[in-house]
Amino acid sequence: MHPIARLVVIIAVVAVVFWLVTRFRDSARGDKVSFRPVEDLPLEVQQSIDLALSHDRKATAVKLYRQATRAPAEAAKAAIDVREWKRG
Repeated sequence: MHPIARLVVIIAVVAVVFWLVTRFRDSARGDKVSFRPVEDLPLEVQQSIDLALSHDRKATAVKLYRQATRAPAEAAKAAIDVREWKRG
């Protein structure tokens, strides 16, 4: 095998191993929750969520968020927590 081809193969293997290790580490941490911000939802949904939060109905706000995004419960709760925090 040509030395340059061997070098390219080694670099490719190292890159794949690095990608796999970082991917596994991120999935094993468990503290990473990604969600779509409430601000990115349609205005009607935002208003419904804000109305529920203004009446201290956090569970309803989470339910509305989940219906609009089909997000898992943990992500929906995180999104509503952030919205509540931003509202003050």
